[in-house]
Amino acid sequence: MKTKVFYAYFLLCIFFVLFSCKEDKKTNVIQLNLDANNYSELILKIQTYTTTFNPFDFVDFNGVKKGNGWTFCYPDSLYDKSVGLTIVDTTHINLPGYIGRYIGFKYICNKDTLETASLSFANKNTTIINATYLQTDTVRFPADRDIKGNTIFNTYLIDFYLLTSCQDKELLSALELAENGFFRYDLDSSQYDAELEEYMDLVKKYPDSHCLIQTLDFGLRFFKSKKDVQKVFDYFSQDNKNSFFGKRVNRYLTDNHFKNSILKTWDTGKSEAIVIDSAKYNLIIFSSSGCRPCIEEIPILKQTYADLSDKLDMVYVSIDNSKTADEWRKLMRKENIPWRSVLAEDDVDVGNIIEKYHVFGVPYCLFVHPDGFMEVIDVRIKEDKDKLYSLCGK
Repeated sequence: MKTKVFYAYFLLCIFFVLFSCKEDKKTNVIQLNLDANNYSELILKIQTYTTTFNPFDFVDFNGVKKGNGWTFCYPDSLYDKSVGLTIVDTTHINLPGYIGRYIGFKYICNKDTLETASLSFANKNTTIINATYLQTDTVRFPADRDIKGNTIFNTYLIDFYLLTSCQDKELLSALELAENGFFRYDLDSSQYDAELEEYMDLVKKYPDSHCLIQTLDFGLRFFKSKKDVQKVFDYFSQDNKNSFFGKRVNRYLTDNHFKNSILKTWDTGKSEAIVIDSAKYNLIIFSSSGCRPCIEEIPILKQTYADLSDKLDMVYVSIDNSKTADEWRKLMRKENIPWRSVLAEDDVDVGNIIEKYHVFGVPYCLFVHPDGFMEVIDVRIKEDKDKLYSLCGK
């Protein structure tokens, strides 16, 4: 009788485990085998893309511990829109002075040690990762600026493990991507061509990499031209080009003609087109009240307006949402902005304007020619500003 009860209990446990890992048509499983394990709880956090300007939703999945191993299960329906995965140690999440503790990996490739805590795993039933503990690093990451412009840092811990065996090309591509310098904000123009070649070589090596196509989509503003984006995009596999992020990149490459939108003016609320005179050049500046670089850009824009307003129409498109729109109105009055300004308030909340004009971040400018051709331009960059002045006859 005891044997039958035990057998029934065993089947029930197996059913529970299988059911918990099959909430969707297909489930991805990450089996993480560590040589040391001092964690009582680990969580897999998956960032997924949404269509709002704060483009991340986070979905958490609790890990199941067995010995030194952890198993994470998640529905593969999340994969196509996933932006990044992190494994968080919630045991030490409230350490004073730290915002969190994460699991990171290091890997030796061509005598170089690669490392990352921003993870990506293959979209398959089971991924097995074997790793040994190396060290715990304290990392400071710029998060914001104070009212004086000083950088505010967040501090967190990363427990790094050395991969002892890894057949997951997706994770390897994430590790190599972390070492690539092309998407750094401080990338010097003299490094551009070399870093671009390195990124192209990385795509050639991992044409099916989800994290590489997703990073390309989010990093389009780092490229000098669509031609450079196309060079990289051509090396991805056809399946990757047809993925969620691949389609977004392709739309960006093929969408070169400005499509007008009707928005509300910042002061009267009157409905007005973004471009009201298509016979002139138009500079459309996407901005927001909480964006310090946007505010720092205002003197440049004022000078541009003073020099070129006879041949160039300028218009602000505020991507402030319904909660911060009043802050935008205060900014317009404080800075005495002389050019037009419209609010994408109603459309920002559902992401329409962001998606329609490929707004990757602010400040972000579209330069629209009289024939409707549009291109991304940055008035803070001398060669872009010179081009603007040259075409508008100054």
